[in-house]
Amino acid sequence: MLLSFVKPVRDVEEVNVFEAFGRVAAEAVRSPRDLPAHHSSHMDGFAVSSSSVEKASADNPVRLKVVGECAPGKQPSIKLGPGEAARILTGGFLPEGADAVIPQEDVVKEDGVVVVRTPVEKMQYVDRRGFDVEAGRELFGKGHVFKASDLALMASLGLRAVRVVRRPRMGMMAVGDELTDSFDEASSGKILNTHAYVVRKLAEASGANVVNLGIVPDNPPAVHEKMVGHSGKFDILVSIAGSSISERDVSSLTARSYEVFVHGLTLQPGRVGGFAVVNGTPLVMLPGLIMSTLNVFMFLAYPCLRRLQGQEPRFYHRRVVARLTEKVGFRKFIDFVKVVWVRLEELEDGLACRPVLGESSGMSIPSRSDGFIITPPGVSDMPRGMDVWVYLPPSL
Repeated sequence: MLLSFVKPVRDVEEVNVFEAFGRVAAEAVRSPRDLPAHHSSHMDGFAVSSSSVEKASADNPVRLKVVGECAPGKQPSIKLGPGEAARILTGGFLPEGADAVIPQEDVVKEDGVVVVRTPVEKMQYVDRRGFDVEAGRELFGKGHVFKASDLALMASLGLRAVRVVRRPRMGMMAVGDELTDSFDEASSGKILNTHAYVVRKLAEASGANVVNLGIVPDNPPAVHEKMVGHSGKFDILVSIAGSSISERDVSSLTARSYEVFVHGLTLQPGRVGGFAVVNGTPLVMLPGLIMSTLNVFMFLAYPCLRRLQGQEPRFYHRRVVARLTEKVGFRKFIDFVKVVWVRLEELEDGLACRPVLGESSGMSIPSRSDGFIITPPGVSDMPRGMDVWVYLPPSL
């Protein structure tokens, strides 16, 4: 239901290729040329015509005159004739008249001459033109998230700029009289606004451009003004805390007056999370206890951020299979989706995951975890040794 109010961002930006890390391709990217652009040497040695050394042997060495050198990044002006060779370095382009390379350790060098005692086949030790990438080949499809190596590849092919989807704009507010951004005030009894930092980094790692709208007091008119006042400025709004059911939970109290309001999830931890739609803008309400904050972000906000960038709206960044190191049982909320955060361990025979158990307010749990596992409604326990999916967030 929430995703039905989330429309992919249509705005496109053209950015310098080296500034596209983590950005989403707005269109397919094709190679403008071959890579390598010319036949190139795979190693240091001598460029030759294979026919000139086809009869070379220890008893019948062939002597070739060295007529120049071919270095990487420069088109050679040399043209080999009969009985000639050219010094060539790794990555250097083959000169006209050459169709093979002899490794330097396979020749004996004399004054201006190399002595060859072993033949080479045509194109031996040569990286053929276009062997890595052919001109016109699709490098990346629409929706691809660029890695650092992708940027290096595109730059190597002469692509100076790339078209990417505008980053989704996310407005984030923390709710509560008890919160502060000041360490000094926190030392005097207030609560440091740490959740906002975690949520911001998760959202930025998810591709969002996050604007911190600050701390809002436990005052419904103030919360309403903040939510409505920013509803048209962002692609998505996120509130942190104040989403439970008491008279002080002003996020949920305020949001229930908007055109769409869903409160209460069959998710544990995270059951007091929810969402609303404010003047057409989706609003995700994250609970204030850290594990509930993270779970509701991953199950509601993260899929929205992916959908905004034209990606599959799933609740995880990556996932791996690991063996559960101990039994996990549940006494309550059996009919809920239950989330258990885990630490991955590398063993000789594969990955294992160790549950990091504790209350949903435990601040150290995400710090000791790599990802989470889930159990579907109706499942009361997961046995030791069971292979499970471990779902990894984009950043923690």
